This record gives sequence, structure tokens and C-alpha cells, in this order.
Amino acid sequence: MNLAMKLFGMLIVLLIFAALNIYLYIRGWQALPANTAIRVIYPVLFILASTAVFVAVFLGSRLPLWLSRVFDVIGGYWMILFVFMVMAALLADLLRLAHHYRPFFPDWITVDYARARLYYLITVIAVLVLISVIGYLRFDNPRIKELDLKIVKENATGDSFTIVAASDIHLGNLIRRDRLAGWVELINRQKPDFIILVGDLFDHNMKAVESQDMRKELLRLDAKYGVFAVPGNHDYYAGIDHALKYMESSGIVVLRDQALTIGHKMVIVGRDDLTNQKRKSLEAIMTGVNRKLPIVVVDHQPLNIAESVKNQADVHISGHTHNGQIFPVKWVVSRMYELAYGYAKMGSTHVYVSSGLGLWGAPLRLGSTSEIVKMNVRINE
Repeated sequence: MNLAMKLFGMLIVLLIFAALNIYLYIRGWQALPANTAIRVIYPVLFILASTAVFVAVFLGSRLPLWLSRVFDVIGGYWMILFVFMVMAALLADLLRLAHHYRPFFPDWITVDYARARLYYLITVIAVLVLISVIGYLRFDNPRIKELDLKIVKENATGDSFTIVAASDIHLGNLIRRDRLAGWVELINRQKPDFIILVGDLFDHNMKAVESQDMRKELLRLDAKYGVFAVPGNHDYYAGIDHALKYMESSGIVVLRDQALTIGHKMVIVGRDDLTNQKRKSLEAIMTGVNRKLPIVVVDHQPLNIAESVKNQADVHISGHTHNGQIFPVKWVVSRMYELAYGYAKMGSTHVYVSSGLGLWGAPLRLGSTSEIVKMNVRINE
């Protein structure tokens, strides 16, 4: 029944997406000047752009690498800018409806609607270009989000260490090896004791990862006590077994419903992603852990934070949300989760949900910023 409901939900989403694309197609066609060459190629370009994301996801691993990248890039930009194109089309229709009941358009619009529609289309395209430039700059310049966390432990002496966490890197056709190389250098410059990758290391195409030999860059990640990771939903989309082997061969310790004590420093509790409906409860994973040490729970999706609080974890780290990545999706995401982004103290648990270092779709962020999280943890100091 649960699977049937999920499939039904996916069908509804696809139907809405298809309906909105048809609506956009019609409005775009109406805005183009009649009897011009652009009307000949417009249907082909529209179909290519609106279906590219599905070709990339479902057929990308079977296509030549250059072609899979083309579909990834086109589909990614379409899915992000699609939101703004729908908003622009709806705004135009709302203005026309309002004018119908209470006229307010100037004469130059009412006299020549065809020219007005074309000018509006050109304006929308110009705004989309501007949005793309601003969004790229916000993605291309990740910040270091630094947190000072104090943990109180009975009978523990004063100690301190640094955790550097990076979520949602999404390696593949969009996030390529040269960008990963820069991020590795940025992470290493923080001189971390622990590096934690909080899920979605890969996007959906392991072939794109392997062809660029990204393992060489991942092996350069340098932390005193090691590099650790948990799976995310996109790691499952990429093929979880393949993704896990690649991480492990890259020097990364992957935790799937496991608690690992590192020296006498801390316990990392890594949860499998919620994509695995049979994952263990946090209570079961934490059975027998040394509670005299700081306990850090890492869970890609921030849907079970309450479990970490209930089990008295000292730190909970999640990602997944991208902080919405763009407005107005950011507004929607903020209402889907108890904490969609940022820091909160819940009970005795320090909780942080990261906006992620990489992203999904196009390399654009509006209303959010790419980040690396640096946690300076102090115990009884």
C-alpha cells in the first residue's frame, strides 16, 4: 500500500509537471512573432529542454559521456528556471485578467498585443539570464559556516576538536573534478580532526564520476582521525552498492546504521538514508555506545531529528534540503521540515542542517548559499 501511494504521488507530480509545461509551451508560442523561423525550431527546443532531465536520469548512464552531460546540463537548468518561467506566465495572465475587469494597460499595449507579448518574453529571458548569473555566483563562492559548540560530559576532562562537514556534493556531470579539487583544498585548509560527508556525495551517474577519476581528489581529503560518510538518497539513485564501493576505495569510512568510536575522542553514529525503509532505529544503533564520549549523529535527511534529541545525542548533522536552493522553493522547504536549515539547540542536542556544498540541477542558488560547516567542539571547557 505504501509503494502504491508513492507511485500515485509520483504520477500526480508528473501530471502537474506535464500540464505546466504544456501551459508554458502555449504561452511561449503565442509570444513568438508569426511566420518566423523561430516558430519552426521552437517545438523541438521546447521538447528537448522539458524532457532532458528524464533522459539524463533514466538513460544517462547508457549514453556517451558527452551526450549525458548535455542532457544533465539542459535538464538541470530547465528544472530550476522552470519555476520562474511559470511564475512569469501566471503573472502575465493575472494582469490580463485584472485588465479585463478594470482596464489599466497603456494604449501601446492594447493597440498591439502581439508586440507587447514579444517584449514581455524578451524581458523574461533577460531576467532569467540575470538570475542565472547571480545564482551562479552564490553557488561558486561557498562560505565557511563556523560554529562553536560546547558539550558537557560527566567525569570528562576538557578537550576540543574540529569537525568539518560537507553535505550534498552531488559529483557527476554538473559537479566535475576540477570543482571537487578546489573544494578538497578548501576543506583541508580548515585543518579538521574529522571530515564528515553528510550524504549525496554522488548525483545519479557513477559513469560520469569514474570517467573523471574523482577518486584521486577524494583521496586527498585530509583529517587527523579520518574521513567519514553516510549515504544520501542520490547515492541510492546512483546505485548504492556501486557508490559505497567507490567511497570505500577513496579512503572514506561509510557508516550505515553503525556507531563507531574513534580513539577516545567521540562516537560517530551514521544512519542509513531514509530511502532504505528497513533502516534501524537510532535507539538500536546506539545500544552500548560509550555515553561518556561526545556522540555525533549524522543523518542525511532532517526528518528524524527528534530521535537524536530523545536519545540524547550531543550533535546532530543533516543536509538534503539545500535550504530550498532557490526562492520560492526555499519557502516551501522551510515548511516541510522542523528545521530546514541552520542551527538550533533542542534539549541538550546541538542540531545543524546544512544548505550543502553542491546542489541539484543547475549551478544556481537564490536565497541560499553553498557552504562548508566547521564545528569547533569543546568539552567541559
